[in-house]
Amino acid sequence: MIDIRISVSDVDYEAALDTLLPVLVEHFSKKTENSFLSSLLLKTKGISVIAAKAALKTLPQEMKDELAEACLNYYKEDIARMLTEMAEQKGIALKIESVEVAAKDGLESQ
Repeated sequence: MIDIRISVSDVDYEAALDTLLPVLVEHFSKKTENSFLSSLLLKTKGISVIAAKAALKTLPQEMKDELAEACLNYYKEDIARMLTEMAEQKGIALKIESVEVAAKDGLESQ
């Protein structure tokens, strides 16, 4: 087994909001420890994406990273499939077993 680590930075949260808002609402409506974020997202369900983007700008970076983590985890099977297909197109026969996504507070030293 081979593990590959991919770091993601410079996420354009606002551009992704149109697509990911339903995922975020579903994810945070199930969480009780972050009632502020959950209520914010549930309220944006019925308002414009423009208003949701304005609210997103006010969130601390840790919450934005948590949003990105939730969205990437929601699509992790699709990500694994796309990586497998891309490798096959390059002549590398392999299967991505799993994709793990976790927000980090900073860079880890290796």
